Amino acid sequence: MPRVNLSISQELYDQIKKAADDNFLSVNNMIVNELEKAFSVGNVYDYSYAMESLIKESEDMKAEFTLSDLPTFKNVDRIIIEYGIKESAASVRARLGKIYNEAIRNGLIKGIDRAIVNKDGEMEAKFLSRAAVYVKKIDDAR
Repeated sequence: MPRVNLSISQELYDQIKKAADDNFLSVNNMIVNELEKAFSVGNVYDYSYAMESLIKESEDMKAEFTLSDLPTFKNVDRIIIEYGIKESAASVRARLGKIYNEAIRNGLIKGIDRAIVNKDGEMEAKFLSRAAVYVKKIDDAR
C-alpha cells in the first residue's frame, strides 16, 4: 500500500486534529477518509458515521463487550453490499477496530474502557478469541 508524507502548517494541522477528534478519528484516518470521499470512484465507507454509531451502541451495553457485539460492526457486510462499496468487510472491520481502540486509548470515547484481567499478578488488557474486550466505566458518583 502506498504511503504519502505531508508537510502542512501547524494551523492546518490543528484544524484537522480538531475535526478528527470531533469525529473520533485519528488525524491520519481523517485525512484518508476525506481523500476517499473526494477521489474514490463510487461509494466509500463512512468511518465517521460508523464511529458515532459504535459509540452510541457502546453506551447501551450492560456488560463487557467486543465490537462484534455491536450492530454497526456486525452489519458491515450488509452495508458494503447495499451501497456497493469496493472494500472488503474484513478490511473495514480491521480499520474500524483500530480507529475505535485508538479513540479509547486517547480518551475520546467517554465512559468506555478496555476491560482488564489479572494474569499472574499483572493487569493486562482482556481479549476474547483475539478480539479486544471493552467495558463501561464504573460510575464513581454513587
